Amino acid sequence: MDLDSRLTCLYEPLEKDMLLKLNLSPVRQSRFPLAMRLTSPSGEFSEWVEGDGEAYMKHNVTEDGDYEICVNAPRPVRVALNIFFHNPEKMEKELDRFLKAYELKGSVGEAVTSITERLYSIYYSIKFYNKISVRDEAMQQSNSDYIQGYVVIFCLSNIIIAISQVIVVRGMFKVDNSRIRI
Repeated sequence: MDLDSRLTCLYEPLEKDMLLKLNLSPVRQSRFPLAMRLTSPSGEFSEWVEGDGEAYMKHNVTEDGDYEICVNAPRPVRVALNIFFHNPEKMEKELDRFLKAYELKGSVGEAVTSITERLYSIYYSIKFYNKISVRDEAMQQSNSDYIQGYVVIFCLSNIIIAISQVIVVRGMFKVDNSRIRI
């Protein structure tokens, strides 16, 4: 979504006892303050969550209705707002129903929960790795520019020195006919 320097809000219908996770980050890898706030249907404001380059919020939904998610940035920018929500009890009931239907053991439910947690962990690890790798690539590009400049200066100085050596050596072996006596 594109943000300007004003407060931008959107609404998301949620049910009681859901677990809500919000993640706000710029589309391009840049670092500047971002902030977001959550407002319940009854009008209760959450605290502002602020971050430098990324803002993250985790919230337990306490009432049914449309929750207002407000985001703010100090200057116009394009950001990605990731909204993850689920009801753990309903997910567990559906998983139990699924396991009963297919006569699977309870360990599969634990495995699915573990896989879900690991997928979230992998997702955030990849995001962190991408930020670090972008920074490393920029540093490598800068170092590459310095090396290329050094190579050009080195080659030019070698050409100038080689030409001057040829001139000096030729001057040493130049024969002056007026000084030769036979």
